[in-house]
Amino acid sequence: MVRRLKVALKNYILIDMKKRIMDKVERALIDQIGVKPGDGIVVGVSGGADSVSLLKVIQDLSIKLGLSVYAAHYNHGIRGESADGDSRFVTELCACLNVPLIVERGDVPAHAAGHGQTLEQAARELRYGFLETARARFSADYVAVAHHMDDQAESVLMHLFRGSGLKGLTGMRFKRDRIIRPMLACRRKEIEEYLNEEGIPYRTDETNLVPEATRNRIRLEVIPYIEKHVNSEVIQAIFRMSELIQSDEAYLESLACEALNECVSGTGYSAKRLRLLPKPVLSRAIRIALARSGADQDIERAHVDAVEALLYGRTGAGADLPKVRAYMSYDTLIIGARTEYIEFEIELNMDGTTDTPLGRFSATMHSGNKAISYDKYTACMDVDKLKGSPCIRTRRRGDRFYPIGAPGSKKLKDYFIDKKVPRQERNVPLICVGNRVLFIPGFCVSQDVRVDENTALMVKVRFDKGGGLV
Repeated sequence: MVRRLKVALKNYILIDMKKRIMDKVERALIDQIGVKPGDGIVVGVSGGADSVSLLKVIQDLSIKLGLSVYAAHYNHGIRGESADGDSRFVTELCACLNVPLIVERGDVPAHAAGHGQTLEQAARELRYGFLETARARFSADYVAVAHHMDDQAESVLMHLFRGSGLKGLTGMRFKRDRIIRPMLACRRKEIEEYLNEEGIPYRTDETNLVPEATRNRIRLEVIPYIEKHVNSEVIQAIFRMSELIQSDEAYLESLACEALNECVSGTGYSAKRLRLLPKPVLSRAIRIALARSGADQDIERAHVDAVEALLYGRTGAGADLPKVRAYMSYDTLIIGARTEYIEFEIELNMDGTTDTPLGRFSATMHSGNKAISYDKYTACMDVDKLKGSPCIRTRRRGDRFYPIGAPGSKKLKDYFIDKKVPRQERNVPLICVGNRVLFIPGFCVSQDVRVDENTALMVKVRFDKGGGLV
């Protein structure tokens, strides 16, 4: 009798656990994410418990909700044979479940070294890039990742310890663009219990069990300590807090976005207007500006403070941030992609194309003095006035330029200063003979090589920034 009751109770718990997981994911898909019948979802599957359960639950719900389900697996090239084993496992799992799968292998260590990133940053960048590619290949609507409530708590604590501000305390959202997190309201222990009771196999990443990385320390040491000595339900408490903060943060961010749009000045933002913003609005406006320029990840409070300090600094002052550089140019804050200075010198092909690291030059010879219509990226030059063989190169000390209408030549540096060109934007390819700058793409041709009534032969040169050497 007792044994029958134990078996019945176990079966009840099993059914109840499966139902709880299914109900939470279904509510998230409908209420938080807004999926519709006919939508396609690509599930990112690593082979671990979280992603395997997400794949199985979404597949079980797919008929009821009218969804198409696909899978994608990315081998980071970090854990050797263990990672290869994950790939084989995911391939077999998807075959058993009859779920279409795309598998790709990358080299995260090489990418990290080549881009000055940590392994974690490089892995995330490559993984999400691959998942978006997979979504496009399947013509799906969303990419589902298996973050859950415990992950949320870990992320919030990491942001708290890094001083990332209120934004970081909002944590992850159920939906961000095409990335969805249907299991965000599920606990890790619920997921593992569901898989074990259902007899669904999964892989274990042994690196997650070693308290070396910050996130692992928080998971293995910090949170268990808080649960034991402070609050046994700290995971749920952090989750509720992040939900409350999200609504407040959304309102403040809307104010900041509106304020930032009013500060737009040319290719940057008016420092004068930014300095007038209230502190809470200013810090969020800076974050939005950084995100618009491609630095939406790994931005910490220290980065925001560095940009804010520029608003009160001298022109030319700058700060290197993740993926972007911010600098002041004549009371305008400029935020753009970080670029390396490339030094080169290449002979100009006077009747054909010349590729450079900064773009392609196309030249054609014409007889007569009739200047063909051109813009600031096209120059018509009198061949007889060149006085040598032109080359394309980066600027050097001693370069001089003769602006149109000027009484004579001046230092190239002074010309850029007169034009208020930020130092960071002066790395443009120049057509030169010796230290004479004949043409600055984006600006104008030199006065001393312009076509006139005495021109017998001219060369037309067009610069295309999109071409050139890769």
